[in-house]
Amino acid sequence: MALLVATTTYQPLMNVRLLLIGNVKLWHITAVILLLDLLQIQIDNTGGHIAHLSGAFFGYIYIKLLQNGTDLSKIVDSVLGIFTQKKKTPFKKVHVNPKKPAVRRDSKIVVKDKTQQQLDEILDKISQSGYDSLTAEEKEFLFKAGK
Repeated sequence: MALLVATTTYQPLMNVRLLLIGNVKLWHITAVILLLDLLQIQIDNTGGHIAHLSGAFFGYIYIKLLQNGTDLSKIVDSVLGIFTQKKKTPFKKVHVNPKKPAVRRDSKIVVKDKTQQQLDEILDKISQSGYDSLTAEEKEFLFKAGK
């Protein structure tokens, strides 16, 4: 109820589209709900209806104070901050491992295995110029390495 009345206080002429009814002003909806709460106070659940009306009153007061420059949420934050405030610990030094140098993609990695290095060179040649650019020796080496 506090949120409904606060929104209505802030922007009462806001249109709300209701199913089967159409567009209705927000203040009309709020007025009907408040009136229903007032009428039902003596019938049943008196405490609940009084709580709704108290919430509506708080929502109205909150927005009016906010429009005048008083923000109640700062007061609540400062009060709750006393209870949730942790002891400040001294600054701790963080050690970061040095980054390894990045390997360039265009540089060739030296491989200890001669066969693997030759195979890599042939595959690079195929990717650049195609299979037809290989010599007969390179094709034979590639065939033997495939087995």
